[in-house]
Amino acid sequence: MLNSIALIIQNVAKEAPDKTAVIVGEERCTYGRLAEMNRKAARYLSDKGIKEGDRIVVEADHILSYVYVWYGIQLLGATFVPVEKNTPSMRVAEIASELNASKMITLSAREDLCEAWSLDSMITQIEALDDDFEPIAPKDDSLSEILFTTGTTGKSKGVMVSYGNQINIALAGIETTNIQPDNVWLIPTPMNHAAGLRKVHIAMAVGSTVVLLEGFRNFKQYFKTIRDNNVTSLYLPPSAIHLLLAVASKDLEQLAGQLRFIYSSSTAYPETDKEKMRKLLPNVYMYNCFGCSEAGVVCTDEFCVSGGSKYSGSVGIPNSYSEIVILDEDGNEIKDSSPEKTGLCAIRSKSVMQGYWNEPEQTAKAIKNGMLVMSDICYFAENGELILVGRSNDTINLGGLKVAPLEVEEVVMRVDCVDECLLIPVIKGQSANALKLLVVVKEGCELDEKAIRETIAQKLEPYKMPKQIVAIDEIIKTFNGKTDRKQMIAKYNA
Repeated sequence: MLNSIALIIQNVAKEAPDKTAVIVGEERCTYGRLAEMNRKAARYLSDKGIKEGDRIVVEADHILSYVYVWYGIQLLGATFVPVEKNTPSMRVAEIASELNASKMITLSAREDLCEAWSLDSMITQIEALDDDFEPIAPKDDSLSEILFTTGTTGKSKGVMVSYGNQINIALAGIETTNIQPDNVWLIPTPMNHAAGLRKVHIAMAVGSTVVLLEGFRNFKQYFKTIRDNNVTSLYLPPSAIHLLLAVASKDLEQLAGQLRFIYSSSTAYPETDKEKMRKLLPNVYMYNCFGCSEAGVVCTDEFCVSGGSKYSGSVGIPNSYSEIVILDEDGNEIKDSSPEKTGLCAIRSKSVMQGYWNEPEQTAKAIKNGMLVMSDICYFAENGELILVGRSNDTINLGGLKVAPLEVEEVVMRVDCVDECLLIPVIKGQSANALKLLVVVKEGCELDEKAIRETIAQKLEPYKMPKQIVAIDEIIKTFNGKTDRKQMIAKYNA
């Protein structure tokens, strides 16, 4: 395989120039057109003095011109740095300064960021250029992307992804999904985050089609897009699936004969949602993928066609592109991990990032002995499945008794009245002295505290029983569907 996705696009264009690569609304872009515009974008950047290794900050959007410039930057062997749509000018400039970036590109001209180029003006100029750029084959260890994390557990960090990382992550995605060239993949997530970007990489790597859509909360538009474009796979985080099951289950069921797979990541599925999906879409592969921005997907649990794992908390079998080990508190490998002997998940892979931009201390904490050490507490089941117990960052310490919120939440989700729930600590001074359970009640139901307590008592140890159970309107989430525990604790700690 070639050593960048941008080069693969060029190769696919030679073999199948009329094949549709990207669909946005009513616009369709073939591989021939995409490859041409990538070359012209690279020519434009080169003529402006941008060279291999330079860093370019780009405001993201679900539009073709963004994709042209994105892969144009990488065709030049430069480093693509996407930032969220409508990021304030001050923050864009701050990121550019931190990275010593060569240029900033915003979607349109900004009076308070006049030094940036505007994408809407650039495209007209790019279109008029000669198509004579010779693509550059970058070194495997040179940077393809710098992706800024959401920062929900601390300061947002710039994840440095090399061209070698990029290819390895795409290969792992291809293995996970068995994606074919005739696949059509709908991607409604933000195009500055690893979740969305890497699905496009996977699709481009096999010469298939992606449909870009900004969000999915307009359900009528969402399902119309699926039907109109004969979409065969979806990317949706578990929180989005949970919402669709609540308000559009009939629409999902009607896709049973059309969809091949649904790809999820970011967080765990509630077992109740898995059961519903098996009934609605019994022949659609449901991949819940375990990984992170720093390494891509390393494990996958297919829970629909296979019938699902017998182990609660399973995130599946590690893929062939990653080696996973369990480490104790001293960083030593636990070779006989078990429910009684858990540890931190560590990844050894060519997918593991180069580090965090200008954060040597954070990089040293994350990468030890060539392995990315995650905050996820896990163990291996006897059949080789990796079992996620919780996150060390989330673990609540009650005077030496440690509680993994995920374990309690999974039990509570089986109570009829519960739509969503979150276990948080009640903090007094510097430590937690009690547990509080926050519950979003299903529409038409009332909070049944007695049923919740009885269910917990039947399944878990007494010290895991929350002191308070409180009904709330919603659980705050990040844009990619992760629960924002930090904000929830700050809001409901009292």
